[in-house]
Amino acid sequence: MLRNNSRNTITPCTGQCRLNESDVCQGCFRSGTEISDWWDKSEDEKIEIVIRCKKQIEQHLQNS
Repeated sequence: MLRNNSRNTITPCTGQCRLNESDVCQGCFRSGTEISDWWDKSEDEKIEIVIRCKKQIEQHLQNS
C-alpha cells in the first residue's frame, strides 16, 4: 500500500511503524534515516526509495 502525502511523491508508509534490529521499518521497509529525513529528500530520491520499498513489500508478501 502506498499513500499520497501533501507533496507530489507518494510515500510507502503503511502507518505501522516498527523498526527491527536492522533499523528497517517492518511496515514500509524504509530505514530509520529514510523515514526521519523523508521531507528533506528530493523527489528523485523519494521515487527511488518508493520503488525499492514496493519491491521489498511484494517480495515479503510472496514469501509469507
